[in-house]
Amino acid sequence: MRQFFPPGVIAFLGVLGIAAGSVQVEQAVVKVRKQDPREVFLRKFLKDKGCPAQDFAEVFVAEADRHGLDWRLLPSLAFVESGGGKTSKGNNIFGWDNGRSSYISVHQAIHEVASSLSEARAYQGRSLLGKLASYNQSVDYAPMVLDVMRQIYPRPLVASAR
Repeated sequence: MRQFFPPGVIAFLGVLGIAAGSVQVEQAVVKVRKQDPREVFLRKFLKDKGCPAQDFAEVFVAEADRHGLDWRLLPSLAFVESGGGKTSKGNNIFGWDNGRSSYISVHQAIHEVASSLSEARAYQGRSLLGKLASYNQSVDYAPMVLDVMRQIYPRPLVASAR
């Protein structure tokens, strides 16, 4: 094989290639999104309780923000209804429709329930307590969910700038 460049030039070009590659890697790392502190609190709570739903902390927060809900509501409902996914069937971690509904994924369940709590006639325009009263009419239900919400974090945090 015939070389058109002296060996020293080839080595130099190789070093330039490595340097260019490392610049691309550094730029890719810079693009990683800053983690929302609400996700950190939520993931820790769910992990400490041994809940499979810990893998969906980011989805819970994103869907709550998208639908104007308190970020602690959806995971609290899932915790009360299924132990945070421990006893759910058909990805229905919320016990939605008395446990009869089934979803393709937990992500879909979170999206559908968040959307319903925001837009469905039974929930639309209601306060948190009003939504909970519609979700489950038991007098003990709202206090249970509110207690879990306080365990996740004692007060609402606003969405962070991303």
